Amino acid sequence: MIGYISGTVVYSDSQKSVLLTASGVGYEIHTSTPMVPNRDTALFISHIIREQSQDLYGFETAEDKKFFEMLLDVNGIGPKSAYSLISHLGVQQIISSISLENVDILKSAPGVGKKSAEQIVLSLKDKIAKLEIGFAVKENPVKPGVKAKKENQVDAHLVKETLAACQGLGFKDQDVLPMIQRHLQEGSVKKPEDLVKMILKELR
Repeated sequence: MIGYISGTVVYSDSQKSVLLTASGVGYEIHTSTPMVPNRDTALFISHIIREQSQDLYGFETAEDKKFFEMLLDVNGIGPKSAYSLISHLGVQQIISSISLENVDILKSAPGVGKKSAEQIVLSLKDKIAKLEIGFAVKENPVKPGVKAKKENQVDAHLVKETLAACQGLGFKDQDVLPMIQRHLQEGSVKKPEDLVKMILKELR
């Protein structure tokens, strides 16, 4: 199985790129955006082998690759749908959407319908709670015998309240959620109303 490729970009469009390795072999790889020709690059690879074909899906980080392969375990989600989610939303926004059971954001990715989005939430909500990349704000390591703080639950409340307020003002979840995540990661806000004010300053 191929897991990582480094080489020179010899061709690229909006869907695929060809990397020429030092050994003289050119690999055609699914990529989310066009790459600059004649430049050296390296990608983590998810190697999908089927009876009639083999496909290579490229990722900038091992985290993206890992989450792509987790999506493939969801019933009804194939490589194209999983790659569409990663490419258009990004891992952190997918995780946040699953944590909040926000189907609308998930189905905004091309090729992902409502039933598929609902299945993703159903299948992965418990699993992502155990991931190190977590939702919005990572939990701090907990020492043995010390009860963990439920930071993610507080963040979820803040996000839900903020999203609801912004929806009422006519803004879309997929536009607002990245801003919410950034402010929560900075730890600069504790109340939904303060978070809404900060987001409105950015949007207007």
